[in-house]
Amino acid sequence: MSRGLSERLSEISQERLVEEVISAWDEVNSSERVIASLRQRIGSLEMELAERESDQSGRLSEVELQESLRVSESRVSQLQRSLENERARRRSLEEAGGEERLGELRDENTRLLKSEEELLVMVLEMEGRIDKLVAALRGSS
Repeated sequence: MSRGLSERLSEISQERLVEEVISAWDEVNSSERVIASLRQRIGSLEMELAERESDQSGRLSEVELQESLRVSESRVSQLQRSLENERARRRSLEEAGGEERLGELRDENTRLLKSEEELLVMVLEMEGRIDKLVAALRGSS
């Protein structure tokens, strides 16, 4: 092959070969500039694509965050209702328990008053007996 190419090139004048080489060289340079430009454009498009993907993932993250916020707000609302229900339940228990406790305290108060009366009567009887014994001792002396 190189012999066939060599023979063909030897048939072409040197001026013509120089023109062909310069023309080919210009085409190569032009192609390299186009390739460089295309590479820059590809890089730019890749950056733009990455930016868009980032924006979309950012939007997805924003959507996910909004959904998470909605779920959290719903949970907070549910917990607040549970708290209010529990407070109401405890108030009613305290009121019912308070009335029950009040009744127990009244009963205990009544029992203590009765016991106090019995003890007072007993003390008075003992004082009377002591007075009789003191009088009897004085009378016997």
